[in-house]
Amino acid sequence: MEIAGEDRRGDARHALADILASYLGGAREATIEISADGKPRLAVDPERLSFNLSHSGGLALVAIAPGGVEVGVDIERLRPRRDPARLAARWLPPADAKAVAVAPEAERLAVFYAAWTRHEARVKCTGAGLGGPPPGEEVVALQLEIDPGYAAAVAFEGIGCATIAADATYAAARSRVLRIRVLKPHRGH
Repeated sequence: MEIAGEDRRGDARHALADILASYLGGAREATIEISADGKPRLAVDPERLSFNLSHSGGLALVAIAPGGVEVGVDIERLRPRRDPARLAARWLPPADAKAVAVAPEAERLAVFYAAWTRHEARVKCTGAGLGGPPPGEEVVALQLEIDPGYAAAVAFEGIGCATIAADATYAAARSRVLRIRVLKPHRGH
């Protein structure tokens, strides 16, 4: 599915609504509300499925999981950062912050964005946000390989996650628990 237009955030949300409607049998079934913890969910019968949306640059990433499985995604366009090690030390879990700090200079930015997207996918999965309590070990994050120039990750918590975490592959995650779509804009927009 493609996204086009000046309002990429709005276009991504419209694409999400279309995707949810296709899963649920109509636009009325795909009405979204914001839960008390700030995480989007279905307004009617929200336990039917979990979903999450992220967008950056010209791409959007949507993950949809069956009821009983929470999901979070993050996508980031790689762009220069003045001090990724300092950002990592402030926001990322200690092991990830250390990995960024000790990465060779030529690899530091890629290591930072990989760690950042995994972390943000995990906090979006729980609905805690970056300033909230860190997710527990039950929230599993997988790095996704998508278009060059982007980093992306998906995180999930719930039924079936132990099996997927043991497999630790994108194919296992995609086939057993959730569906992932990368949405690209039309060329020239």
